[in-house]
Amino acid sequence: MFIIGDLLHSAYRTLQENTDPRLSEWPLMGSPVQILTIVTIYVLYVKILGPSHMSNRKAYHIKPLIIAYNMLMVVANAAFFIIGGRQTYLGGGYSWFCQPPNSGSQAQQMTVITIGYYYMIMKIVELMDTVFFVLTKKFSHISLLHVVHHSLVACTVWLGMNFGATGQNAMFPLINCVIHFIMYGYYAMAALGLQKYLWWKRYLTQIQMLQFIALIVHASIPVFYDCGFRPVFGYIVIFEACLFFMLFLNFYIKTYTKKPLATRGGNTHGASTSKTIKCS
Repeated sequence: MFIIGDLLHSAYRTLQENTDPRLSEWPLMGSPVQILTIVTIYVLYVKILGPSHMSNRKAYHIKPLIIAYNMLMVVANAAFFIIGGRQTYLGGGYSWFCQPPNSGSQAQQMTVITIGYYYMIMKIVELMDTVFFVLTKKFSHISLLHVVHHSLVACTVWLGMNFGATGQNAMFPLINCVIHFIMYGYYAMAALGLQKYLWWKRYLTQIQMLQFIALIVHASIPVFYDCGFRPVFGYIVIFEACLFFMLFLNFYIKTYTKKPLATRGGNTHGASTSKTIKCS
């Protein structure tokens, strides 16, 4: 126990000592205690406290709120893509191959850091996806993949902001905003009752998996090519992207390729329809 305690204390001290001094005093930054507390409360609520609280209650009718939330996320992701892209890969001089940290003017660096910080806040707000599932009693949607994905992304984006807010890490938000723009657009349409136009739901999952492949390739570059960007971030992105790719692939196979039991013998009456996972 003493060894584990020493290791945790050493890791905590290392995190604080290596925080980017430009944002060490910003809310949620510096110490990992705050972000870990948020994620812990999230997991406890969506997996234990929330379902227990709702077990004997009727589902809340919050459809207008969900529609507004999804539309807000569509706009927010489009805005982050445009504004962030102009400061990085789409006009900011960032190299698509390998981008060292802290390049460009101080003003540009602080702009990128500020955009990244609010992007991190958006990742925390996205935890509401699961809260809505709890309040509407869609407990089957609260899968291991869904909860692990939201929790891990919030933590790793915090980690990237804390230690590497500029440079090669900027590619992840750019790609992710495109995926989320499409994803939240899909769910806004579904909430509005436009299901007949949503024949492309399996392709959304395919795009999500392609995202992870692109991130693995891009994150691998600093591992093998020295452009001044610390390869440790590459290893983190590679690990996370590989994990999510396998989880999404497993979801895709179960949802779209395995024949439901109800269809055996040609009987399709009452067969449940597949759903698209709400996370990327």
